[in-house]
Order: sequence, then C-alpha cells, then structure tokens
Amino acid sequence: MNSGQPGEFPVWRAPAAEYPELLVGRSSRFWGGLRALRLLVLGGWLGVTLLSFMGPGVLTPYLLAYPVLLVFSMWALGVGYCITLFVLSCLAVVTLVTGQAMGLVAHAEPVPVTSAAVTLLLVMAMTVVMTLVLQRAFLERYAERRQIHNQNQLDLQAARARETDLRLLADHLPGLIFECDAQGRCVFVNQRLALFFGKAAQALLGTPMVELLGEGSVRDFTSYQSAVLRGDVVEFGMRRMAPDGIWCTVEVTLVPRQAADSGRVVGWYGMIYDVTRRENVTLELRDKATHDALTGLPNRLLFHERLNHAIHHAFRRKKSVAVMFIDLDNFKRINDVMGHAVGDLFLREVARRITGAIRSIDTVARLGGDEFVVLAEEVDSSEMVALIADKVLYALLQPVTIGQETVSAGGSIGIALGPQDGDTGEQLLQAADAALYEAKAAGRKCYRLFNAGLAVAPETGGFSRSAAL
Repeated sequence: MNSGQPGEFPVWRAPAAEYPELLVGRSSRFWGGLRALRLLVLGGWLGVTLLSFMGPGVLTPYLLAYPVLLVFSMWALGVGYCITLFVLSCLAVVTLVTGQAMGLVAHAEPVPVTSAAVTLLLVMAMTVVMTLVLQRAFLERYAERRQIHNQNQLDLQAARARETDLRLLADHLPGLIFECDAQGRCVFVNQRLALFFGKAAQALLGTPMVELLGEGSVRDFTSYQSAVLRGDVVEFGMRRMAPDGIWCTVEVTLVPRQAADSGRVVGWYGMIYDVTRRENVTLELRDKATHDALTGLPNRLLFHERLNHAIHHAFRRKKSVAVMFIDLDNFKRINDVMGHAVGDLFLREVARRITGAIRSIDTVARLGGDEFVVLAEEVDSSEMVALIADKVLYALLQPVTIGQETVSAGGSIGIALGPQDGDTGEQLLQAADAALYEAKAAGRKCYRLFNAGLAVAPETGGFSRSAAL
C-alpha cells in the first residue's frame, strides 16, 4: 500500500499487489479470476445502466444497485477501479436525468427527476467515502497485525536460534549441565551428562535426578534438593562410579530457577563438574611436597606433622613415643668412591630395609643426605624401643649388592622417648640428636638412649655393643 501525505486516503491498486495473502496468491489462475471479476462487475454496471435508459428512467432500485456495485468493486478490485466506476455512474445518472428533462427518456415516477438524481449521487458519494474510510481503517489494522505477526516470527526465529546456540554451548562446556522441574525430574541435559551416565539425552528427560546419582547419595541429594527449592544456592561434592567402572570425584552446584512473573521457585539448574583429575594433581603435588623425591619416604615437613600428632595422641592414651635418629656410618666413602648414582641406589635400598625393620604403625622419614629418622608410636617401655633399634641396625649391617659391587655401611642410632625426654617435637629431635652423638662417640654401629642426667648415655643391650659388630 502506497501512502500519501498525512490525512490523505491511501492508494490501493489491487489486493494482491501488496497483500497477496488476502486472496489466493500470485498465480495465473488468480489473475484470470481477477480479470473475470472485473468483467463481471463491469457487465453488471452496464446492465443496470442500460435498464435505466431502456426503462422508465430513474427508479428506486437503482439507488441500491450502483452503491452495491461500488462497495463490491472497491473491496474486490481496488480503489482505482471503484473511483472509475463511480465517475462513470455519476455520468450515467446525469445523462439519464438530462435525457428525461429533454423528453428523450420516459419518466414514470411521481418523484421529481432532479431530486431522485441528487439523492442517488449523494448516496453513491457517501458510499464511496464511507467505504474508503472503512477500508483505510481495515488496512491500517491489518498492517499493524501483519507487522506484529512478522515481528513475532522474527522473535521466534531469534529465540530458536538462541536456543540452538545455548544448547551447543551447553554441549561443549566441560561440565555436566542439566535442568530439573520442581519435582526434580530432568527437563534438559547436555550431551556430556548423557555420556557420563551412559544413556541417550532423550532417554534421561523426565528421569528424577536422585535416580541418576545412585542409591548411595539419594538421602543427601534429597536434602540438597529441598534446600534449592527454598531458594538457596547449593554446592557439595560427592564420589560416584562412572559407567566405565572408575570412581570419580565430582562437585555439584544447584541454582534455583524462578518464575519470571512471580519469583516463585519452579525448578533448578545444575552443573556437575568432574574434579577427579584436579584432585589427583592436588594429591600428587601434596605428595611431592611431603615426600622425599629419591626414596619416596616422608620428608621433614610430613614427619613433623606426624610427630606432633603422635605426641598429642600419646598424651591422651598415656603412652610413650620414640624418636630414633639414624646416621649411616660409611655412606660418605661409598658416595665419594663409587659415585652419586651408586649412592642414590644405596639410599633407596637403606630406606627399603629400614621400612621393613619397623612396625606398620611406625614412620620412617629421610631428613636429607644420609640422615633418617624413625617415629615409633604406642611404645610401652625402653626395651620395646631397643628391640626396634636392634632390628634396624641388623638390617643396615647386611651387605648391599649394586651392580658388581657389594657394600655395607652400618649405622648409628640416637633414641629419645617422649614425653619424658621432651614434650614437643623439637625437644625430642634435639634429644635424639644428642643420643646419636653419644652413639658415634661410642664407636658407631650402635644405638644410645638419651639420658639428660649423664654426660655420656649408658650402653644398652643388643647391637649397642660395638665389639659385637
């Protein structure tokens, strides 16, 4: 529709020109039908006009015939065709009245010819004007509805494209994304979640999330679900076996989904993130930070943690703990003569032998170089400590074969008992170091128990007597 200046009537050539959906469409059949309709209307108009000239003149039925044809032609054939027909109708009425006035056409009605003609012209003019106004209102209303419809279609297409983009994004995120209704049933899952549970995405829709998470976590998850339906954001971790049989550690985040109009919680969004790799890396880093890289034994940091814990535990249980400082007697010579590679292999074998000589509840650590320390827990007497020390010394005296070489270093041990020799880890280590100094002064390959009241710690049984070595 081509619109003119404000306040002017629009020019509408034909309904199919700008609004083809009003009729049947731009087809040859349509255009053929349109031409037939024009001829039919024109034929009807010519018939009415001829009857008026051949009959008794201006009659009342003509007051209806011309307006009806004008209204029909305007709606069916357009404004231009209607205006043309209106002008021809006015000319025909004027010609008829003139003919009657000149006596060329019969006049049978008692109504004056001029009055009937003016009435007919006024009726036709009012009909055309009212039809134009109604048609313009209709077209404006239709154009508005059509614009709204087109905008809705564009919005729908944009929403579908946005939904597709969001689904692709959700499918390619590293986490497991899902959405549940207020009853906890899945209404959306991404592909990663479907793969994690070993099922098709469509098969998971409508499935309660508590069933997917497994029987072991149903009770806990039910409480989490209740919390998120109250409007809380819930975060928790759990372990679950994947379809491939591997246990995974996951972190779960639940976020409430609220209705746009009322703010009422109508469901929740969830994300499950597999942190197994991160947890393994964390454990690996912690292991490297707390264990000796060469021997795999606990290092000084981890040993101090276990020592402090053992002391507190001993105080509660009214037991004793023992700290054994071990120093290899001939390691420097082995390292210098045979090389550092042999020395490293020797230290690994020493660590293995000390570990095999102590109890399962005890801890052996490497503090650095050739210095090892043993933490013995649940010690009842010094005789029990001496028995452990004898086993360690015996293990260290056994020859070690490395390649073609057989070496033996032996060792010296200083022992401190807590809490009598110290009630802190540092005090026990200092006491054990002092006892180690006494063992070395006594000729090595022996052990000494710390005794603060003696300048030199007394010898004990077992391998403490150097002569027996």
